[in-house]
Amino acid sequence: MIDLSQHPELYVRQEIEHLEVFVGFETQNRYSVRTPSGEQLLYAFEESSMLGRNFLSSHRPLTIHVVDRNNTEVINASRSFFWFHSHLHVSDGTGQRIGSMQRRFSFLTRKFDLMDATGNVVAEMRGPIFRPFTFMVYRQGQEIGRVTKQWSGLGREAFTDADTFKVEVDTSRTDQDFSLLMLASAISIDLDFFEK
Repeated sequence: MIDLSQHPELYVRQEIEHLEVFVGFETQNRYSVRTPSGEQLLYAFEESSMLGRNFLSSHRPLTIHVVDRNNTEVINASRSFFWFHSHLHVSDGTGQRIGSMQRRFSFLTRKFDLMDATGNVVAEMRGPIFRPFTFMVYRQGQEIGRVTKQWSGLGREAFTDADTFKVEVDTSRTDQDFSLLMLASAISIDLDFFEK
């Protein structure tokens, strides 16, 4: 299994879905997870229903599978349908729960609790309204990570919903489970805020 705690910086790039570009029909999302040098470490794909994608949009129930080069599952993240606040449950490749991400109510910022396997809050993620592409992760008042949507170029931004995210984690203060949770959180942020 790939040890993500050895990678303080990763790029999550959504693959362009050509059917979406030409007919606007929402398809299942796919992502590549790469190092800053471009080496592909992991591949992620969404499992959801056609009706959910096209009628429930970002509120749809889904499962995200993250696999390595040998097609061995590394992360399984799932959520149910929700009205207001998403809740993502994250397990490792063996099915053991490693944590979850729960959106909280807030007026002036987008807030999430990152929780460990027992439900204890281990960090808070905040996405300020005036920095719509940045989500900072704090533990005890100190930043330990961030997820940032990257500019993908005019053509990609204008004609597709395929985004690229930079995931940064202070690996000196976190472990493998937290790195897996951060990676799943980056994909969840894309689905919650940048799907359209």
